[in-house]
Amino acid sequence: MRRYLIFLLCWAPFSFAADTRITREGLDLYLSARTPEQTSAFYSARGLPPIAVQEIAKSCFLTVGLHNRGKETVWLNLATWRFADASGREIARISLPEWRARWQALHLPLAAQATFGWTQLPETRDMQPDENVGGNVPVVPPPGEFTLTARFPTGAAGTGKPIEISVPGLSCPRDGAVK
Repeated sequence: MRRYLIFLLCWAPFSFAADTRITREGLDLYLSARTPEQTSAFYSARGLPPIAVQEIAKSCFLTVGLHNRGKETVWLNLATWRFADASGREIARISLPEWRARWQALHLPLAAQATFGWTQLPETRDMQPDENVGGNVPVVPPPGEFTLTARFPTGAAGTGKPIEISVPGLSCPRDGAVK
């Protein structure tokens, strides 16, 4: 919970952008796409070296917040999320292991790698009732609009009825244009 609150405070200056808010079956999803300028400023202010900030700015960062308002466990697994362009072609999500490989190739200090990792939505985790989680989900920027389809298994073992949330009409804003 503390990590989520710190994350939200860090992104507060950008929270007035055109955000998407969807609630399905007791699960709130908040999503906002960041401009390269916003992500560059955010990570520069946290001491990441310019080479890392330049690499980050090549991606499209979606800031996601989730709140489980239901009465049962909800499971987050980013590997099951799908991003697709208007013609249905998959858009690649950049996972934490992929970022680690990039950081190692750039010889990024471990402290900077850790700082970056703390700002990402966890790859997997459970969300207990009334629990929040938040972070960034980077994708390879598509040229046009795209759709996120996120599935969340439910129940103590993740075998309950899944919650599915679809967010159409997303786009990766360019510098100077927050969407």
